[in-house]
Amino acid sequence: MSAWTTEERDDIVKRLQQKGVSRPCPRCGSDQFNLVDGFAVFGLVDRLEDEGVRHLMPSVCVACSRCGFLTFHALGALGLLNKDQPLPPGDAEKPE
Repeated sequence: MSAWTTEERDDIVKRLQQKGVSRPCPRCGSDQFNLVDGFAVFGLVDRLEDEGVRHLMPSVCVACSRCGFLTFHALGALGLLNKDQPLPPGDAEKPE
């Protein structure tokens, strides 16, 4: 995995700040955080009984510098999803 450029990191941090992501860590109270390079992708299902992932939720990860507590922020809410991008495998509708 290649590291983000300074411009990409600055853009993500700016977007987080614009959304009001500025509170201290909920676990240890530290106000020092690091943006983790790369994306986390969560698989969503409609029901717990579902065998396959139906939707994917790409996110950025922020880690507390003191205790390592992780928070995730959805790319869509940050305006970082390309609407013209094709859906990744596993994000297509299941056949009926």
